[in-house]
This record gives sequence, structure tokens and C-alpha cells, in this order.
Amino acid sequence: MIKRIAAGLLIAFALTAALRADWRTELNARLGRNPDYRAALDYLVEQSKTLEPEDKQTAAFILPFLAARLDDKEGERTLVADYFETYFDNDPDFGFLNEYTLRNFIAFWISWKRVYPLVHDVNLLSYSRTPATGLPASIDVGFELLNEAFYRVSLGPYILEGGHWPKGFHILTIPLRDLFARSGTYEFVLDLKAGDLIVRKPVRVQVEIADIAPSRGPAPEERFAPPPATSAKPIQEGEILVYIDGKLVLRSRKIAARPAPFTFPLGGPLMRGQKPYMPPPTNDPMMMNGVNIVDALALAYKAIKDLVAKKPPRPSAPSYQKVSVLSFAYSRTTSAGQSVSARASLSLPPARAVILKE
Repeated sequence: MIKRIAAGLLIAFALTAALRADWRTELNARLGRNPDYRAALDYLVEQSKTLEPEDKQTAAFILPFLAARLDDKEGERTLVADYFETYFDNDPDFGFLNEYTLRNFIAFWISWKRVYPLVHDVNLLSYSRTPATGLPASIDVGFELLNEAFYRVSLGPYILEGGHWPKGFHILTIPLRDLFARSGTYEFVLDLKAGDLIVRKPVRVQVEIADIAPSRGPAPEERFAPPPATSAKPIQEGEILVYIDGKLVLRSRKIAARPAPFTFPLGGPLMRGQKPYMPPPTNDPMMMNGVNIVDALALAYKAIKDLVAKKPPRPSAPSYQKVSVLSFAYSRTTSAGQSVSARASLSLPPARAVILKE
């Protein structure tokens, strides 16, 4: 029985390998010296519906090239965007293509990878100093950009920000004004222009608000007033001692002001050298004393060196953590006028970019 099961598994694996080899062989047969790109495209579209995930990625990598060879600009751009948004910048196994196709195929993808402004690894940023209570005025969204591009961020008809980004990591600050009135999804539009290519990437912020419990009212205010029999006359002198568990922890003393001693003015001016005058100075302060220029330069060099050495270090960039959800606790007033404690949770639902038509 075990031998039969093993034999069946071997046959299944062999059939799977044969099927994988068959679609690649059939595709190469349509891409020979006299390629039929239309037949290759139709065949690959049909085969990709039943392929395994690894082969499906390979097919998705080849389809934009076939559309380009058929001069289908719209189809080419749509398939290129679909591949980048699904598989990012990862290359599948395409070494099975024949040498007549491979040369043009590599040149095709090199040109796209040099210009396509792929936005990936999009996350919310949580800072260590961010308070857990209260509603923020904005949030930061971090992401990686594959190639440099001009950008524009807008919300509906309003343009919020614009400029130029080099490739690499970037932080996009999104304002949250009036977004906590109700639960919902708000779409910010990120347009990226690289050469003649314009890619639109939606950045969706999902807000979920949940009431927790009625908030407590303000704590009763304690007021201290002197007893009616207490005299309003201010205390002139005294001492306060505070003990906790028999140990003196605070001591304060107030001493009444004493009248100033009687003073009388001195008589007329006395001669120099007699008190209260000091002996006359030996050097006239109005006269300039000469300084050696070498000594002056040495002192100036030492002062500059000490200033540079004592220069404070540059402040380090704020540390952050990439998260998928940010939560904030706050108090809000319901339509009935009741103050309740609420919690707002922010997340970024996935959104695919598209290439805008010319």
C-alpha cells in the first residue's frame, strides 16, 4: 500500500513538472524567429488562470512585454502597474525564454525599473514621545520610493503639499482636522510624476471611533477658608514643622522684619591715601597697554578651538516604529450633550496605484 502511494506521488510530481514545462515550451514556440505576439499573449492570458503562484508571477512579468510588442500602450501600462503593485521590484524566473526574445525582454524591463515611482512598504509611524491620550493634529506615514519623482498630495480639490522626492525612505504628514467626527475612510491622493509617466497612489486613512463609557465629571474642588473666629491679622513671625511617621520632612520659619540700623553720612572729602579712599592706582586705566600680536593670535586660536570642541552634538532624529494601527483615547460630546470617553483607531487599508492616461 505504501509503495502504491509513493508511486502515485511520483506520478503526480512528474505530471506537475510536465505541465509547467509544457506552458513554457508552448510559449517559446510562439516566440521564435518569427514571433506571433498576439497568439503568445492570448495563450498566456488563458494559461495564467490555472498556473501555480510562482508561475503566475512569471506570466504576469511577461504579459506587459507582449502588450508592448503589440503597440498596446494602455494595456502595457496597466499590466506594468499591476505587476509592480503585486510583486514590487522582485524578478521571477524568466531564463527559459529563447535568446531572440530575451534580449528585448530585458531591455524592456530595465527601462521601466529606472523610471517607475513605486511606493511600497507603507506604514503608520508611532513615536516614543507621542501621548496616548488626546487627538493628534496629524499623523506620519512612512514609505519607500523606488525612483525619484515630483509629487503632489491632495484631498479632494485641495492641494496639501508638493515638491520633489529622491528615491529612498520618505515621511508624509497627513492632517487629521475634522476627521474624528465619525467613523469612515478618507482618501488622500498622492500623484507621482517621473518623466512622462504619472502614477496615482491613493493613501486611505480609515478612522474607527468607539465610545467606551461616560466620562467622569470634574473632581470636586476643595476650598479652604479660615474659621469665622480666626483673626484676619497677618502672621508676623512663626515656624512650621511637618512630620511624616515621626520624621521631620519640612521646616519653614518666618521672621519679622527688623528696622534698619541708623546711618549717618560721612564728612567732607578726605585726602587720597586715607580711608575710605584707597591708594591711587599706579597705572592709568585710560592709557592703552601694548599686546604682543603673536600672543593675541595664540589666544584667539585657543578660544576658537575651545568653542569648536564644546559645540553641542546635533540633535538625533526622532525614533519611530512602523505600526499598522494607531489608537488614541479622548473625550467627546454626543448629540444628546453627554460627555463620553472614546477611542479612535487609525489604519491604512491597502490601495493600488494606477498609471494615468496621457
